[in-house]
Amino acid sequence: MKRIEVLWEEMETEIASGQSTEAGSFTRLATPDSGQRLRVGLESPSKVRLLLFSADTSALPPRAAWPECRGLELLLDHGDSGKSNLIVRLRDPRGKDVFTALAEDLAKKAVGGTEADAARRVIAALARWQRFLASMGRSLSDDARRGLWGELKVLEDLLFPDLGIETSIDAWKGPFGVPQDFQLSTVALEVKTRAAKSPAVVRISSERQLHPEPWENLFLIQVAVDEQDGAGETLPERISKLRATLRGHAAAELFEDALLEAGWLDAEEEKHRSRGFIVREVEMYRVEGDFPRLSPPLLPQGIGGVVYDLSLDSVAGFRVSRKIVEDVLKQTVK
Repeated sequence: MKRIEVLWEEMETEIASGQSTEAGSFTRLATPDSGQRLRVGLESPSKVRLLLFSADTSALPPRAAWPECRGLELLLDHGDSGKSNLIVRLRDPRGKDVFTALAEDLAKKAVGGTEADAARRVIAALARWQRFLASMGRSLSDDARRGLWGELKVLEDLLFPDLGIETSIDAWKGPFGVPQDFQLSTVALEVKTRAAKSPAVVRISSERQLHPEPWENLFLIQVAVDEQDGAGETLPERISKLRATLRGHAAAELFEDALLEAGWLDAEEEKHRSRGFIVREVEMYRVEGDFPRLSPPLLPQGIGGVVYDLSLDSVAGFRVSRKIVEDVLKQTVK
């Protein structure tokens, strides 16, 4: 199948050249699915871009379950023989790059399983995009780019060998708003990536981030990196490498969901192509006993949302070897 952007561009060319002169809309199949569930379309002559998800009317959730997406309009077109089209219409042409990324994501969700399963996946994906679109207007900051790269580095270098791909991706919870970046049944890992030239301090973003409960083992991992333009590994390169590793795995879809929640958008890839990262050191600490931290039991009643800086010099006595962390991780999958 051709990439979705190419399909839209071909249809736009047809309208501009006069090959398609009829008013209305016309579509092209966007997936190799035999049920032809997802099509891309254009309104003519306005060139407004559309996505059409086709399913039995009974398989589509009620209108109240649909998300409200900024810049998009969701419509329902009742067809013949009990079929209907859920139509996603781009309101603002300035958002076409984001709309293309959304279309590529929905194309993956529309394939496989029953129509009802596919419909649930498509609606769930639209809900995730709703949250992303609500925060549009800001790209990944330098800190967020560095942090995401560091999490993906730890994911591949530490978790993949010890837990396997599926378990590792499932453990990556940070993008979904939980306190620690990686959570397993009894173990949690919090990853902090900092510029090597900066003071040996990491920012703790909540009172729960280093709270030991309910974990049997909680580790803080600090990744110190040099950042250079034109040197080291960029964030797009790391993402591309992981996508290649995950190709064909059931976890690939969950990985894409987590990337989106983390603020990554393929349409903005060019912005992150120059800045590379070179690892200078990786240090691991076990959070236990009198490890210096603020946690819920230590806060006065009514105080929350605490953000503070932690000096790594003050926790040197809690440093552990990589082997200790690896052994703990391996125990969780036995």
